[in-house]
Amino acid sequence: MLIVMFFGVALLNYLNAGTGGPGSEPSYHQVTNVPEPDFNPPPIPKPQTEADLVNWTKSNAIYAHAVPVPTNCKVPYLDASRADVPALNEHLSQLTACLWGVWEVPMTEAGFQIPRPPVTVYTTEITSPCGKLPLHNAFYCSADQHVYYAQNVYEIIDPALRSKPFLPEFILAHEFGHAIQARSGIFYASAVLEHYADKTLANEYSRRSETQADCFSGLFLNAIASASGLTDDDRTNVILVARSLGSPKPDPEDDHGTSAARIAWTTAGLGNSQIGQCNTFAAGSDQVR
Repeated sequence: MLIVMFFGVALLNYLNAGTGGPGSEPSYHQVTNVPEPDFNPPPIPKPQTEADLVNWTKSNAIYAHAVPVPTNCKVPYLDASRADVPALNEHLSQLTACLWGVWEVPMTEAGFQIPRPPVTVYTTEITSPCGKLPLHNAFYCSADQHVYYAQNVYEIIDPALRSKPFLPEFILAHEFGHAIQARSGIFYASAVLEHYADKTLANEYSRRSETQADCFSGLFLNAIASASGLTDDDRTNVILVARSLGSPKPDPEDDHGTSAARIAWTTAGLGNSQIGQCNTFAAGSDQVR
């Protein structure tokens, strides 16, 4: 019971950074009725026609909506390079509550369901419904709508950035971005387009999906910036993390994007509330290299 009470208080502290009461500036969007992580979520929407493939990626209903800025979630600092598995599990699980709180309004307004994905932190290679997952990785699995987060994923980041604030938040918000793509139909439609394309075009569709998830991550961080004290230096560090995850130059074999593209789309999200600004599927090929 004491453990349950502790986690309950911790989650309330997470979700009540700003009250928006009389005289307070700014007025925060309040996150309420956060569901438990959903281990039996409804099926992901699947396109039924060829037109769906284009409409769901380029003209998705979610693009007409915005995330609420500012949102009242205060994200505490966690040194990802030093956190043990229990601390990381607790932090990331609470973070999904905050992510759900930012995305619930636009997703609901657009007519989509938004279950809260569970998160599993792992320390050895594991097998998920999506296949084997290596270390140094974070992954959204559409088969069980679950996020898998390797405890040592920080090791793929520039050593100078590994202890910086908002590193695990940027990574998890990217994976949650894939969950938003899945629940809105973008993910499945893009996967079908990728499946039937030649290798070069398939990689481009993958890069569109990945850079959009970067942008969605930026949207989230911008939404919680005021409550969490996200500084200009923090924004710069997030952009540097995005750079470190990209490839140095365009490569037709690359399926995640160059440093330049990942910087550009992360920056777009960090400066926005409008989800349509993250429409990578309508962008030119040169913008998602």
